[in-house]
Amino acid sequence: MSDDDERLGLPDGHRYDAPESDETRAGKEWAYAILGILVLVLLVLIATGTVQIFPG
Repeated sequence: MSDDDERLGLPDGHRYDAPESDETRAGKEWAYAILGILVLVLLVLIATGTVQIFPG
């Protein structure tokens, strides 16, 4: 087993990835922000009765 394998492989058998780049992290932050805003808009539309969950 080489030094790299020992460093990356922990005794529990899992290998861990290197930290994300700043570019990747920023992209994920924007994606989560947009998803959060979309969920909030949907919740407001449901609360005001514009979108009905159970039509009837």
